[in-house]
Amino acid sequence: NKWQAQIMIAGKSRFIGSYEIEEEAAVDYARAVFKFKGQGALDNAREQNSFIIDLSDVPPQPPIPKSSGTIKEGASKYTGV
Repeated sequence: NKWQAQIMIAGKSRFIGSYEIEEEAAVDYARAVFKFKGQGALDNAREQNSFIIDLSDVPPQPPIPKSSGTIKEGASKYTGV
């Protein structure tokens, strides 16, 4: 798997999953933000452009793009991936 998604919760990095497709990793990251940090954090993340997390109860969320200028070559264009 080429892409991994992770999120910081209470100062700890939490592993969301490994994915073959970048957009799938980004969608699950957005779902994790929604689940653990709420809609306000999800909206804020969109404006700014080693535990498994269960997202089965969270509806799909659109990916959160990184701010332009912060994307390195070969890196994902999405936050959390």
